[in-house]
Amino acid sequence: MSEKILVICATGKVGTELVKLLNNNGVLVKAATRNPSVASSILPGPVEVTEFDFEKPETFANALDGVDKVFLMARPGDNNSDKVAIPFIEEAKKKGIKHIVDLTAMGVENDDNFMLRILEKYVENSGIPYTHLRPNWFMQNFNSGPMLKDIQATGALHLPASNAKISFIDVRDIAAVGAAVLTGGNHFGKAYTLTGGEAIDHFEAADILSSAAKKKVSYIPISDDTARTILINAGIENDQIERWSNFFGIVRKGFCAPVSDDVETIIGRPPITFGKYAADYAAYWE
Repeated sequence: MSEKILVICATGKVGTELVKLLNNNGVLVKAATRNPSVASSILPGPVEVTEFDFEKPETFANALDGVDKVFLMARPGDNNSDKVAIPFIEEAKKKGIKHIVDLTAMGVENDDNFMLRILEKYVENSGIPYTHLRPNWFMQNFNSGPMLKDIQATGALHLPASNAKISFIDVRDIAAVGAAVLTGGNHFGKAYTLTGGEAIDHFEAADILSSAAKKKVSYIPISDDTARTILINAGIENDQIERWSNFFGIVRKGFCAPVSDDVETIIGRPPITFGKYAADYAAYWE
């Protein structure tokens, strides 16, 4: 009998692509989402959908029923993501889950007090076989959220990144790695750093977007103080502003520039290039 995989945040950037890949490969999938009623319009193909909300522990047991493995993504942008996920991990232990693949972030192993590293350690100590996936900044952030809104409103990106480079990764590659790890062997107890095949700065990124969209997209570096003021005026909460500021502080120090070969090692092909990503998503910036 085929194993069934529970995908947390199934309607998110990575989750949607992962569900698609698993479905295409004939893997049984249970898609966990806060809004099951809208999942069918987002997720590709027929899929079993279950209600799941980290704020509603009563949804955990049903989501895990009949499941063998879990793709775990804690709530992005939440300073308490470790705390809300721990009760879920405890429920997974009770259910006898055979493998947890958790999506955290590049570099979390360098700070044991960071919430995503705390979550990793809790998974490690749970007794459930695990694999950590640690991706760098998503390419798809350029075609969603604040970055897309900035480009659409001003024709430019305004970020406190200076000329620092980032080895951006396409979420389709993250999903491909996730599918390979969930359905293949020899990944227990391992941690993989997921990056693109090259590091570029935002000047280079803007040039590539401009070429793909056939429309000028600029990058305008701003100071950390200016970025904070913009976020405050936008009504962003203080803890999120601190996370944003800390992240770009790390970026400016060059910590997001390293390139890892883990993607190619696991899926057997080079990572998607930023140019390929931009060409595929050009309609967002046209």
